[in-house]
Amino acid sequence: MRSLEIQERSAEMKEIVRLSGGTDYAPSEIAVEHFAEVLHYLARTRFASLHPSEGLFRVGACLFEGYRKTLLGQIQLAALHLLGPDRLMRKAPEFVGRSSNFGTRTVEQLGPNHYRMDFRGVPLPGDYYNGILHAALRATGVSSPQSTWEQVGPEDMTFDVRW
Repeated sequence: MRSLEIQERSAEMKEIVRLSGGTDYAPSEIAVEHFAEVLHYLARTRFASLHPSEGLFRVGACLFEGYRKTLLGQIQLAALHLLGPDRLMRKAPEFVGRSSNFGTRTVEQLGPNHYRMDFRGVPLPGDYYNGILHAALRATGVSSPQSTWEQVGPEDMTFDVRW
């Protein structure tokens, strides 16, 4: 939450803890439905002037950047710029799966600098993942990632990614 400049004992953090299912502190593991509520809350409060989908996109990008600044993030993502965007896209399902115990993710290369990524059984907002994806691609050196996504089922989405 540091990347969104939320203070440890602020009213905002207390609400995030409550939405996470915690009482005094955020639980070490957050149920996916609670996490979705936190994402929507952050989009509404931190990016109130933006359309909700853009707010969720920004939340995803900010949380990715914040994770990169943590010790674990520095270790896991240290070589991201060396991976390059193609390898990042091929490994994206694995990377996302490390922090998610639900759903499946697959990726297919459609052409040079063009991929399709399918999420199935993933109950979090696509705009949130799109923000993470853009931030990760920028970390590999892509200056202007482009993507669209489509909700193809209640918990299923498909991303079309180019650079």
